[in-house]
Amino acid sequence: MERRLVKVDTVRGLGLCSNSFILSASEEKKLLVIDLGLNGIATGFKLRRALNKIVKKEAKEWQLEVFLTHCHIDHIAGEDNLKNFQEVVFSASKAAAEHINSRDSVTLLAKYGAKISFQVNKIYNDGDRIKIGDAELTVIYAPGHTNGSAVLYESKAKALFSGDVVFDGACGRVDLATSNHQEMIASLAKLTQYDVQHLYSGHGPDLHENVNENILAVKNMMDMW
Repeated sequence: MERRLVKVDTVRGLGLCSNSFILSASEEKKLLVIDLGLNGIATGFKLRRALNKIVKKEAKEWQLEVFLTHCHIDHIAGEDNLKNFQEVVFSASKAAAEHINSRDSVTLLAKYGAKISFQVNKIYNDGDRIKIGDAELTVIYAPGHTNGSAVLYESKAKALFSGDVVFDGACGRVDLATSNHQEMIASLAKLTQYDVQHLYSGHGPDLHENVNENILAVKNMMDMW
């Protein structure tokens, strides 16, 4: 999102940890974090350090929303990175919120002995929008990796925050609880209808060239699998 009032910082996940993305509008003192990754102890508190660099010592003066693209542990367990903020709004799709709030087996929390203390307290429907600075991100339901997977698309910047729906050359697994191969194909087909020039995915590198072609190629690969 170059040359825009909203700045994007990437906190790159290592190993199984997801990437996190921080959108910041300094004039509004407003932050949107997309996915939390694993807890700070496991990740060296990279997300906390990135947030502190933006807000300096004024965390209590900033509004913070965390949008979770889906319910898996590697995207939701990093809440200890947010301890400097007074109030945090946690948001997700309806199905993702249900899994997270019930701490059910789909989250994989119990399997790995992890715990979270927050509740998702804001639910977005398919097509809802999140505004921050001069950016307006559309929530797009994209099941397949999980039944609650959702992505965010910013039309002016042509940027897609895709969670585990699509990566550079691949898509998320479809062999987990609530995964569905045909739903993943349909979601990828849905995303080919958007003009995407910048892909910020849940794992791996960002992609800034031939993004629409990448999404179509991944969809075609899934069609043949």
